[in-house]
Amino acid sequence: MPPKGAGTEVKVTEPTKIRRGRPPKSEPKICAVARCAPSKRVYICSPLKGNVAKNMKRAAVYCRFAFEQGFVPWAPHLYYPQFLDDGNKGERAAGMRYALESMWQCKQLWVFGLTISEGMRAEIELAKGKRD
Repeated sequence: MPPKGAGTEVKVTEPTKIRRGRPPKSEPKICAVARCAPSKRVYICSPLKGNVAKNMKRAAVYCRFAFEQGFVPWAPHLYYPQFLDDGNKGERAAGMRYALESMWQCKQLWVFGLTISEGMRAEIELAKGKRD
């Protein structure tokens, strides 16, 4: 079941031909699974503006949900605010550009939250274009 506040899912998929060898028997089970299966990266799209601290905690919950579903979550709005100032227009633009560039490494975009922010709208539009 999706976490509270989960929204619409936009799936963007592309075929992959990644092959991985069998791990040595001495590795823990989680490592064996990680080495044998291709990663299913999912881009987590949720609001950051407003109550930033609360929204970052929610994004972490959404990432945990994706992890529990067997995906590798990527939420740039959890990463870039650690060293970029969202209040600085230049740094915000750089963070958005880096986030959108990183979307190409993800197989799907999952949208969470009850509102669609300006940044989320840009992410959704790019994902739609990637799918077409």
